[in-house]
Amino acid sequence: MTTGDGWEAEQLEEKLAKRVRGGFGAFWVAGGRQEPPPVPPIALTGGIPDPDTLPIEELIETSNTVLRREGPNCLRYGGHQGDPGLREWLAQHLNRQEGLSVTADNFTITNGISGGLINVSLTFLDEGDIALVEAPSFPGGAGAMQSSMSEVVGVATDEDGLIPEALEETIERLEGEGRRVKLLYTIDNFHNPTGATLTLDRRRAVVEICQRHGVLIVEDDAYGDIRIEGERLPSLYALAGGRGAVFLGTFSKTMATGLRVGWVLGDEPVIDALLRTRFDLGVSPWLQRTIAEFTSTGLWERHVAKVIDVYRSKRDVMLAALDERCSRYAHWSRPEGGFFLWLTLADAVDPAALRDAARQLGVAYVNGGAFYMDGQGKDRVRLAYSFVREQEIPEAIQRLGRALEQAAQGVPA
Repeated sequence: MTTGDGWEAEQLEEKLAKRVRGGFGAFWVAGGRQEPPPVPPIALTGGIPDPDTLPIEELIETSNTVLRREGPNCLRYGGHQGDPGLREWLAQHLNRQEGLSVTADNFTITNGISGGLINVSLTFLDEGDIALVEAPSFPGGAGAMQSSMSEVVGVATDEDGLIPEALEETIERLEGEGRRVKLLYTIDNFHNPTGATLTLDRRRAVVEICQRHGVLIVEDDAYGDIRIEGERLPSLYALAGGRGAVFLGTFSKTMATGLRVGWVLGDEPVIDALLRTRFDLGVSPWLQRTIAEFTSTGLWERHVAKVIDVYRSKRDVMLAALDERCSRYAHWSRPEGGFFLWLTLADAVDPAALRDAARQLGVAYVNGGAFYMDGQGKDRVRLAYSFVREQEIPEAIQRLGRALEQAAQGVPA
């Protein structure tokens, strides 16, 4: 490339879209290249399904069935709203689960929840609008909001999820400043990263606050079907009667992330509005109809029951290992489902020293700072038990325990 043509790194920065130059997604991107770790790490990082549970044979069979039955029809563009058969199954499933009375017209199929979030953001957010997220929160959610040039503001959480009083105070403060608070993005079941589940009383309070202030609730339920213990709570969408709320779901966490098939549930006028900003010609009809075959034949329910047993066992093994090895240096959540444990480090543990020691000892985790936009969370750690093999969990926690010891300041080993 000829020098001086405007495409060198420092000149490229001036050509980037404003949303990128403004720092979009920067809080999630790891900085710089690193040397390979001295010990191959056991990774407790990925919030993705156990590789041994992926329903490969079942997907081969259902895909073959769809291709032989429908041929070219499933290999054409399928339209923005998505396959009617899959949307009909979703309607029946959520009507049973949530006590709703929705139809296939209340759904649009998206490229995972991420695609749904981008669709919602482009439809409802203007530059300068305020989008509220939990603090901490999944960075991809905040990133989708920022892609519309809105401002993202965090709302405090605790072990029971989003704090309604903090939500109302934040909305009233921003409204008092003349700002327009447009939506709230929340993961109310088995939160990423904290693992918390929003209590029923708080769900009702959040719905009441958002409806009173005209704030759209964007409910991310990626992990809701992976309930290990306890009773399922009604969705915010159900509690709101479908008014002023959208419910986002996905097959990524229950089946396989590579499917990239999710959905948005909303009132028909909301779905119609979402379709006005869809220009991607829809999600693969082949994949949608394969999943429709998978779900309609009962394979999905049997598969979910199987993976829940796997994740329950992994969670319990990790909790027992933490109790045995790490209780002097941290405390942690006990999630009722999902993929994650959230650790709070003791004051004596230096987070930077822990990161270096963990790298040397061969255990990888995600530092809590990745889930905040304002520099908080350095004393927090997210551990994922979903992807790591169960037999590796005790050794991983042993390594983490040794790293905590090395990073502790003034704590006897």
